[in-house]
Amino acid sequence: MVKIAFFTSCRGDMGILMPLIKKIYKTRNFESLLFVGGTHLSKKYGYTINEIKKQKLKITGTYNYVNDKDDPYELAKSTNKSGMQVARFFKKYDFDYVCILGDRYERIPIVLNCLIYKKPIVHLHGGEVTQGIIDEQIRHSISKAAHIHFVICDEYKQNLISLGEEKKRIHNVGSLAVDNILFQKKINYKSILKKYGLNVNKPFVIMTYHPQTLEFNISQEKQINNIMHSLKNYEYQVLITSPGIEVGSNNLLKLIKKQMDICLKGKSVFIESLGFSDLYNLIPYCEFVIGNSSFGIIEVPFFKKPTIDIGDRQKGRFRHKSVINSSHNQRSITNAIKKALSRKFRTSIKKMNFMFGKGNASNKIIEVLKKNKINQKLLQKPFLKVK
Repeated sequence: MVKIAFFTSCRGDMGILMPLIKKIYKTRNFESLLFVGGTHLSKKYGYTINEIKKQKLKITGTYNYVNDKDDPYELAKSTNKSGMQVARFFKKYDFDYVCILGDRYERIPIVLNCLIYKKPIVHLHGGEVTQGIIDEQIRHSISKAAHIHFVICDEYKQNLISLGEEKKRIHNVGSLAVDNILFQKKINYKSILKKYGLNVNKPFVIMTYHPQTLEFNISQEKQINNIMHSLKNYEYQVLITSPGIEVGSNNLLKLIKKQMDICLKGKSVFIESLGFSDLYNLIPYCEFVIGNSSFGIIEVPFFKKPTIDIGDRQKGRFRHKSVINSSHNQRSITNAIKKALSRKFRTSIKKMNFMFGKGNASNKIIEVLKKNKINQKLLQKPFLKVK
């Protein structure tokens, strides 16, 4: 029996991990252990553990380390706290692999426990580049610790090779998010809009904006003011979701809600978390997605819908033609909105090829792991000099 431990700490990673976990349920001689922590257990962020339960996923254990403060000291303290709780899982449960997704800071204590307990790390979404946030360094650190890599396109595979990772350890399987999109039960989007108090007969856009943790040239207040004042000039309803927990999240959330009242009063709604089911059923019918979230770069292009990506948070990622880059200034954002709404642009992106897979990533990952052997050769990684 091959046992794989999954750790999820936020709505974004669960939306990607879910199809793989469900596939493991149906695979002979494979078993998954699911540990749920972070914002999943926070009412402030929508208490998204309930969504995991609705999907009938078995939760092995929970670890609650998040507090209400978001300054560097408090985030560092909560991260250390999570490491102690995670260590108990490593001591109590027996598993063969640990599957880690992406790049968030709270992954580091999990990686450390993997190395101490000699557990092979399966890393998803390595090789990606996000120059505007600290996730960039965290992601590459995890990649150097990981033993098996599953990337979403060939460009990211080459990036890992450039980091000195062995080719045989890297597998381009596409994004699990596509599996999740295809698995979702179809829900009438008007019923979702009605649930959130929006007019079902008016067009809408979706906004998710996170802190720009490596941005020093423009204040958070100015960032949000420029976005909201740009949206103010259009009669679209705006469905806004909460930023993730990072340094500066609390202040950013206050600014968003303040500007909603000033600029978008009566035509906007704030939701802690849409959940991937509602999100994926709404995207095909929205006018565009705006903000700086990775789902605008990875998932939205699958639907051939425009994404307006603001600032440098996602700078360096592979971009489909549907992604429109914008700086923080109001003129740039307004021009991006005009482009997203233009008939010529919307027609052109209908023909683009989606480069992050066709929806069978779960099967590919499991097939690789079936053939893999946990031994000294896997755990000892050679130091490769990049030519």
